[in-house]
Amino acid sequence: MAADVNERPHARPADPDLDFTLDHYREILARITSTHRTFSFGEAAPMGEALLEVDRFVLMRHDVEFSLDAALTMARADHDAGVRSTFFVQIGSDYNLFEADGAEAVEEVLDLGHDLGFHYDLGLLERSGGDPVALAGRAIDLIEGFFGTRIRAASPHLPMRSGRTLRIPGIVDAYDPLYFERIKYLSDSTQAWREGVVTSLLDRYDRIQLLTHEYHWTEEGLGWDELLLLEAEFKYRRLRRRAEANVERFREGLRLRAERDEAFRAARGGSK
Repeated sequence: MAADVNERPHARPADPDLDFTLDHYREILARITSTHRTFSFGEAAPMGEALLEVDRFVLMRHDVEFSLDAALTMARADHDAGVRSTFFVQIGSDYNLFEADGAEAVEEVLDLGHDLGFHYDLGLLERSGGDPVALAGRAIDLIEGFFGTRIRAASPHLPMRSGRTLRIPGIVDAYDPLYFERIKYLSDSTQAWREGVVTSLLDRYDRIQLLTHEYHWTEEGLGWDELLLLEAEFKYRRLRRRAEANVERFREGLRLRAERDEAFRAARGGSK
């Protein structure tokens, strides 16, 4: 999480189910890679049902809900552990994939060897009045074109509430029975493991889809509710700095307007 919490001491919980520190996440990666192979959806999707021929594996998935900075932190941890993951990104969230800071974070995620998935808000697509499947396809095309990458999988936002997913041509659904029923699904949603932290279940399940959320995991292991408020404060400060820079830029533009207008006309070969 990008919020300023680094100076706050925070002891790790004794119960690993409650430990959402990045140190614990790194330990989880070490445990996973010691017993199971790992795949991203970018690797698994082309395999189809042949994926089930692999004896022991974890399908690594991150749904990026609020913070591309925090997603990049997890991408670096995965990379350091030799793990390739899929980061499912949104176009209607608090972050912007296409502004400079966001695009830079996404590009580094890709440079680390990970791949992107599409994380869609079905309600948002339906409120547009268009065909949600067609809109999702166009959003995927936009992300692929902007970042020069291939998206092979999609996941819905809050699927347990809507109970529905989209069938997007050429894109696998992270909740397809192949990945959700024939493979054990484990999630850290709202920092509450339904059956216990994944490391306590590696001996029980040979084939796992592991969903983690970027904003849950910090150096300090803070609670999800506090982290969301801290993230909002961080984004406000970032927007404030951007607004202040724009104020100075526009003031300079006003001071130099006549000179720049003349230079523009001259460059275009026009007249006053």
